[in-house]
Amino acid sequence: MKNLFKILTLIMVFMFTVNSSFAFSLGKLDKYIKKSELNENAIVAISVKNLKDGSIVYEQNAKTLLHPASTLKIFTAYSSMHLLGSDYTFKTQLLKDDENNLYIKLGADPLLTSSQLNQAFHKLKEDGNTKFNNIYFDDSILDKKEFATGWMWDDDINPYTPKVSSYNLDGNILKVDMLKMDNGNILTELKSNYPMSVISNIDINNKKDYIEMNRYNWTNPEVVEIYASVVEPKSLNVPISSMRRYFIHNIENAIDANSIKVSGSLYSSKLAPENTQVLAEITNPIAPVFPLILQNSNNLMSETIFKLAGSKKYNATGTAFHAVNAFNEFYKKNGISTDKILVKDGSGVSRNNLVSVGWITDSLVKLNKEKDFENFKEKMAQPGDGTLSNRLFDLRGDAFLKTGSLSNVSAISGFVKSQDGNDYAVAIIVQNFMEEQTKVKKFEDDIIKLIYSK
Repeated sequence: MKNLFKILTLIMVFMFTVNSSFAFSLGKLDKYIKKSELNENAIVAISVKNLKDGSIVYEQNAKTLLHPASTLKIFTAYSSMHLLGSDYTFKTQLLKDDENNLYIKLGADPLLTSSQLNQAFHKLKEDGNTKFNNIYFDDSILDKKEFATGWMWDDDINPYTPKVSSYNLDGNILKVDMLKMDNGNILTELKSNYPMSVISNIDINNKKDYIEMNRYNWTNPEVVEIYASVVEPKSLNVPISSMRRYFIHNIENAIDANSIKVSGSLYSSKLAPENTQVLAEITNPIAPVFPLILQNSNNLMSETIFKLAGSKKYNATGTAFHAVNAFNEFYKKNGISTDKILVKDGSGVSRNNLVSVGWITDSLVKLNKEKDFENFKEKMAQPGDGTLSNRLFDLRGDAFLKTGSLSNVSAISGFVKSQDGNDYAVAIIVQNFMEEQTKVKKFEDDIIKLIYSK
């Protein structure tokens, strides 16, 4: 009896100690958030839930619909992975019909390179297939909308937001190298023979690096203006204005390099008939795409697989409409309602996306119970990886997170294991702020650290 009394006493003391520490940490977290200038001037939404039972640990504005930015990629990538299959292969085919026409059947492969295209045409040459009547593009895998609904017009020159289409090639970007010469002049070099003009406005007297790019589509989309001062060598990524034109340019290079002759028309869009012969095939596995999405926040990859998932689900041309419906059906089937959120794209770039932090943490808690989710979670960024390369170093191994950034929006969501051994689903969105992004990111990091230190 005495031993039982001692045991009960020890349990009560232990519970009191844990709860007191827990309450103190929550108080510290709440005080930090309430004291922040961001909390006064911007919308700060936070949700923290116990990963084991989904109980609420802390929340503020948890039901407010906000822009999730790239944190949405956690959910679009996971549904796309299931709808496509983890062993899905991107496929670009060169086909020949009975009338000796060549069809280039596009797979919207976001990993496809111009080098791979050239190798495919080199195979045609090696196999003796060097003369064709016509060349057609079967580009039916995705629709013609290269920007998603709610993307901003000035994203057109954003290197992180290239256009997305059936004609994905070379990451849909061109590289421009800038190098300061010994005489003080700046050498600007386009690393491609694609016919695009780069107008350099260089300040050689400025001792600091700065770069600004502009493209005026209403005048000439193939002209890019760069205003810059370059101290150290710089490489710029410029989104390609017309993916179809760029694709044709590289096909023409491959045709010339491999002495392919075409007697008829070139590059009309036409569905490949069923009775075609496969002359060459370029394949890339989907697996490398997920770390690029979850760690590096690659928008091209996420938008492409989002549309492809809709295409496969409904056996139709991939559109945002099909992609969103496939997304909603997938989560409904897995017990996660999407009735009170609005998803318009696969990357989180759209300003029409509306999601609450409460929905994010609820969904993370439920997804964490899925058998394959642990493997998916390990593809997310840890401190030191990708967009977390300079953040939260002390939490490596204890935090798996996805960041998000838009103009006046910053977000971070994922999983944190605290020092007391508890696991938490965390979502933070800060919106409508005027401060520098770095200040808001520090605010997010401080919150994550407070959760970790409980």
